[in-house]
Amino acid sequence: MIKIYTYFENKNNKIYTHNKSESYNFDSHFHSKTEIAYCFSGYQDIRLGNTTYTLQQGDAVIIFPNVIHEYIKHNTDEKTESVSIICHTEYLADFIPDLITKHPLSPFIQSNQISKTSAYAFEMIKDAKSHTELIGWTFVILSDLIHKIDLIPIKGSDEFTLAPNLISYINTNFQKPLTITFLSREFGYSSSYIAHIFYDQLKVPFRTYLGGVRSEYAAKLIETTTKSLTEIAFECGYNSLNTFCRCFKKHFSKTPSEYKKMGRKTK
Repeated sequence: MIKIYTYFENKNNKIYTHNKSESYNFDSHFHSKTEIAYCFSGYQDIRLGNTTYTLQQGDAVIIFPNVIHEYIKHNTDEKTESVSIICHTEYLADFIPDLITKHPLSPFIQSNQISKTSAYAFEMIKDAKSHTELIGWTFVILSDLIHKIDLIPIKGSDEFTLAPNLISYINTNFQKPLTITFLSREFGYSSSYIAHIFYDQLKVPFRTYLGGVRSEYAAKLIETTTKSLTEIAFECGYNSLNTFCRCFKKHFSKTPSEYKKMGRKTK
């Protein structure tokens, strides 16, 4: 299930990094930050929208704000080392306005396009000891890499903006009786185009995603309240207890009743 990670949104630091010593998986998600991934050795797959890129030694990718992306473990025995730099876009945009006004035709930058200065900055940022160092090396990297990709202006009708807007809307309004038809009226697109966005960009049917959001919320209510399953079903946006139970079991492989009993045993 695609997620908005509040962990990224709530970070106070303007810039922070994640170092990885192996190829890894990280679920589909999006956030308002700008993210730069760089591979020191081995291989790391990253899916952006409906395109998957394989980072090899010296390759980088710039993930613009609100782009749905996923880190996928590459099937390799080689040692993989990489770093992700996550930056508050508003902070960077004062110096690089293209980050909020445009998006790339391709965010992937091969090793032969990356200057020795940027490669050195990535090495330095990996072991940076202070926030000042992080800021300095990040601007060195971005000021170089942003000129290595072709940028086009963002339009309100771009799939680039529609997909995360749909997810954000559902995550906020899942308790309403949402349908593809409702979303098509709300966003001004045909039902078939909304369905296409889910299948093509988000890799999950609309109903499956909506059911997942509702089931996650229902699980929290089961764990933290004494409400009946019928009350929970209606609070989550269902008008039928049977439909609620069916969707919940599809998501958790347990019925709500089984989930509730399991919680009691755990306690």
